Amino acid sequence: MDDKEFADRMKEKIETTADTSIDLVIDSEDKRRLEVDLSPTTPKVIFGSDALVYSGLARMFSQYAILCLKERRMVEQEEFLLFMRRN
Repeated sequence: MDDKEFADRMKEKIETTADTSIDLVIDSEDKRRLEVDLSPTTPKVIFGSDALVYSGLARMFSQYAILCLKERRMVEQEEFLLFMRRN
């Protein structure tokens, strides 16, 4: 699977699970970047390009984005860790 297809699948999974449309941006300069911008009409999710290389990182990034989108706010690290323990 190529990077575009993988990114498209991540976007689809996030949108389906969070029940909202998003703009997914892959940042090739900051490879470990993770950002969820809830301010635009369509939320913007930015992943560093390492998410395309490391599947575990892609899962963590996706789960964090999903939680933020569902809660409609930025989630603190401890809250995210508790969420991940439950899943």
